[in-house]
Amino acid sequence: MRAIWSGRLGWGIVGLNAKLYKAVDEGDIGFHLVHSCGARIKYQNFCPRCEKVIERAELKKGYEYAKDQFAILEEADFQRLPLASIKSINIEGFTDDGIDPRAFDASYLLAPEKGSANEKPFALLYKAMETLNVKAVGKLAYRDKEHLCLISAYQGVFLLQTLFYADELRPFEDLKPKEVALSEKEMELGKTLVSQMKGIFAYEGYSDQYRQALEKLIEAKVEGKEIAVPAEQETPAGDLVSQLLASLNLKEAVK
Repeated sequence: MRAIWSGRLGWGIVGLNAKLYKAVDEGDIGFHLVHSCGARIKYQNFCPRCEKVIERAELKKGYEYAKDQFAILEEADFQRLPLASIKSINIEGFTDDGIDPRAFDASYLLAPEKGSANEKPFALLYKAMETLNVKAVGKLAYRDKEHLCLISAYQGVFLLQTLFYADELRPFEDLKPKEVALSEKEMELGKTLVSQMKGIFAYEGYSDQYRQALEKLIEAKVEGKEIAVPAEQETPAGDLVSQLLASLNLKEAVK
């Protein structure tokens, strides 16, 4: 597995060399934009001032501080930022508190750089966190942003999950529905339906059915075939009690 970042993982004055790896491989199907004639579209970087196509190697990152006025930044400028988190993940504390579920962004695996000098401090931190059942809070500068991150002891390595900052989480008070009155019968039927559907979450039993259907569609297109379109499911008519009863009857029939 190829590392996407390497640096120092430190807490207090203790530290070790570590590497960061992607924790997931997203199974997205890739598409290209093509013209109706079947030719793939090519994108070109065109400079309107020089009136010519620019090669990728000539491109720079620029921040527009005024209309058509840019501060040009070189790659070396990003490495000179006065941030310890560019080359190191410094643990700022430990917590056993719950985190707002909206805050979680991406997942990575963090493992020590192979070598005897790194294995002992890694084992110490891992065992201490595992025993106390706590997670570490730190910061990591990666991909043009300093990320807040949560680090957990996970099956022999650390699971590092980047978090959105509090000011990035959108308020949602205006989305909450108004209070409604629920009858005792509606509540009992609702709880019964939930209880019937309760079970152990078998994570490995779920798959991306959209991707599977898309793969079949692409295969049919390549072979010049048509695929059947499934009928739309209808919501049972009637009031809430009737819908709950219909749902319960459906669940009973499936058993």
